[in-house]
Amino acid sequence: MHINAKRVRLAAIVATLTAVSLVAGTVQGASPASGIKQIEDTETVYVLMDAAGSVKSTVVVDWLHVQGSGSASLVDPAPEVDKVESLTDSFEPTLSDGSVTADITVDGTGDFFYQAETDAELPLDIDVVYTLDGARMPADQLAGKSGRLRIDISIHNKLERTETITFEDADGVERSSEVTYTVPILCLPQFVVDGRQMLNVVVPDEAQIMVTGSKRTYVVPILPSPDATATIEMDAEDIELEPTVIVALPMLPASPDFSTVDELQTLRGGLGQLGRLSEGHLQVVEGLVAGMGSYDLSGTSAAVEGLTELQSALDQMASGTADLATLSEAQLAYLDGVIAGIDTSQFDSLAELQAAIGQMAQAASQLETGTESLVTLLGGQIALVEQLQASNTALAQKAVQMSEANPGDGDLQGLAAGLQGQDALIAILLDGGDPDGPGPASAMPGLRETRDQLAGIGSGLAALEDGLSELETRSAALSAVPQAFEQLKTALVVLRDGGIVQGQQLPGLSTTTSGLKSMADGLAQASSGMSESATTLDMLGSLPAMMGDLRSALEALAQGGTLQGQRLPGITTTVEALGEMVGGLGTGVDEMRKGEALVDAMKAAAANYTTFLGLPEGAVGHVSFLFKLDGVSKEIQ
Repeated sequence: MHINAKRVRLAAIVATLTAVSLVAGTVQGASPASGIKQIEDTETVYVLMDAAGSVKSTVVVDWLHVQGSGSASLVDPAPEVDKVESLTDSFEPTLSDGSVTADITVDGTGDFFYQAETDAELPLDIDVVYTLDGARMPADQLAGKSGRLRIDISIHNKLERTETITFEDADGVERSSEVTYTVPILCLPQFVVDGRQMLNVVVPDEAQIMVTGSKRTYVVPILPSPDATATIEMDAEDIELEPTVIVALPMLPASPDFSTVDELQTLRGGLGQLGRLSEGHLQVVEGLVAGMGSYDLSGTSAAVEGLTELQSALDQMASGTADLATLSEAQLAYLDGVIAGIDTSQFDSLAELQAAIGQMAQAASQLETGTESLVTLLGGQIALVEQLQASNTALAQKAVQMSEANPGDGDLQGLAAGLQGQDALIAILLDGGDPDGPGPASAMPGLRETRDQLAGIGSGLAALEDGLSELETRSAALSAVPQAFEQLKTALVVLRDGGIVQGQQLPGLSTTTSGLKSMADGLAQASSGMSESATTLDMLGSLPAMMGDLRSALEALAQGGTLQGQRLPGITTTVEALGEMVGGLGTGVDEMRKGEALVDAMKAAAANYTTFLGLPEGAVGHVSFLFKLDGVSKEIQ
């Protein structure tokens, strides 16, 4: 049979540990007497137990290794010791007041052995359970039986400690925590079975095996903290069991690897920087959304409605002025006939004409003022869109950089493309163009072109106002026509041919007719010009909706939402995810560093557990335990 070399070495070590003593490294201790430099006290505690784990007797074999020269009196604590027996010639220890005392003389080195029987409390409780074919059975009833045998050795460690440990958390802050643990004691139960009677043996994977002839020794290492169980199962025939030996050593055989803590801390720092970067992006986008929310674009719709009403008023004014011109022509043609038959009611029409001209002049002034305000509004809106264009361009560049850095992230690719598309739309909004590319739909004018056109309309309205004011001034002269019927004919002649009335030069009706025709033509041209700007005005009316769409897109980018039919996570999702990862890694680092501090404390506790009965003053100590459980023999039955 091939036997694993590692298992053979471990089994050999375990067998060696069952010897009388353990050789440990030398540590300098205090000198208890002149000439004595060092005392090394090695205790091997032998515990004899019945097959169920009840203690029958405890014997401590004490090896005192002394270095120095001269004579000294040793005092070795021995609580609850009933009997002391020397194991070294010329060494005569005595028991007095709970201590073992002896006079020694050394020249260089000296080794002194004695054994002491004690009732001192052991650090471990052992309980053994035997099960045959699934039924629990006392050990004294197993001998000679056959079946599937299971042996469970349960060990309880009573050396519980509570202390406060300190460690540095993930943020570099020193923290403390109260922990409770048991002093690590490695226990090595050794199951010895006869391969001729015990078949199909099942032991834990960590068990080691040593073969001597037909005998197999299975060593199952366990570390009770505070409890642990070693188990072996086998098909047994005509059961007899060798005594079971359990070697117990104060030590922590292995500990977790904490070398990755620094790497996790570095990863946590990198994720934290990414989180702060995402938070910055979120602040920028939320700032844009908040800024857009403060823009009042309701005036654009009102301006469009005002311009529409203005166009309608101009149409009505042009039609009315043309009617007046026609009326003037008729009056001029029939003026002679009218002079003979005119009555005073005709003067009412002239008064209405004067009032209409005044209203037209006032309307033209208001239209000019409204047009100038609209030009100013468009200028402010153009500046606002230019700021938005600059911000969107910066965001688009950043998104492109992030998408190039993360070519596999579809969300970043889509974000970069969307911001670049918005950049193109903003440019068309400012300077005009064709949003859907070449096709049947014509290109739309930009805000700048609309502003320039409105400025031209304002100039035309100023000229119209001047003309109407002059006409109103001239028509006011009609009020000076003598009310007397006798002067009516002269006035009508002056009205037809022109002349001086009450010291004022009054133009003739022919001049008025010509002016009315010119005004009608100008109003018609103004109305036609506004009709040609209908597309620009429509776009101005849709500006609030366009800004709303842009704001919705930015809100989806910040908080997540549906964009162009796709559900997209927002920057907040990235911030929250990175925050959770940083928090989780921080908790993990804290727990690992706390665990490392706990392991160090357990190692220190094991290293400081150096004696069972006590040490001479200034001595260094080592302790080990060897528990021997009775076997099962047919002869006893």
